[in-house]
Amino acid sequence: MRQELGSLDRMSAVLKAHIDHEGIQTLLEVGTACDTAYDHLADGNYELALETALPLVLLETPVVANRAREIAISALDELIEGALAESQPKLALKYLDQWLQLDPKALYPLLRRAEILHYELYDLDSAWMAYLKVLRHYPNSIEALIGLAQLAMTEENPERAYPYILRAWQTLASSQWGYTPCRRTFRAVFEDLYDLTAGLLQSLGAYEDARELTEKALTLLEDSELLKERLSLLNESEEG
Repeated sequence: MRQELGSLDRMSAVLKAHIDHEGIQTLLEVGTACDTAYDHLADGNYELALETALPLVLLETPVVANRAREIAISALDELIEGALAESQPKLALKYLDQWLQLDPKALYPLLRRAEILHYELYDLDSAWMAYLKVLRHYPNSIEALIGLAQLAMTEENPERAYPYILRAWQTLASSQWGYTPCRRTFRAVFEDLYDLTAGLLQSLGAYEDARELTEKALTLLEDSELLKERLSLLNESEEG
């Protein structure tokens, strides 16, 4: 009986030692901070959400840090699109750099950064390097391959564009996508891929092949203004 009481006393003493565990108060506080950051996000106060969430990412408690990172990234996503809507691409790049500090190899921000340099700032050399960085981490990124092909065609360098267009077709079944894989995404990418391929054939003098490819593409993507324009250019070239 005494031995049994002794064991109970020891168990009680061990449990009592944890009742005032300092980590409990800390978790309650950071949990509240995470909730506040999420509330700011839900209310559309993206700067406040980011400001509140970022310090929590540095915590050594994974469950809190992971949630805070998700909130911060969601806020950054909204801030990037807001900056672009207000024609502030450099501000969007600043937010993208913050995103990449949180997740250095994330495909979407790597790709989005390259696209802003390419299409918004027309910094073609920096865009080239940014697309190549995407491919270092995601060698089957079809959007990066198309971006590089477009840059090469802008330089009127079809030989440089050729390997990227070929890789895009060859890896189509195993492509890595930065944008949400939906009909809209697929359609936009395939329009560009068909147009680039036809443009490459046209630049090589293969007008009939370029026309045939474009006509087939238009049966698949019949409302494509891009491909209609390509067909018109081909017709004008042949007539000339």
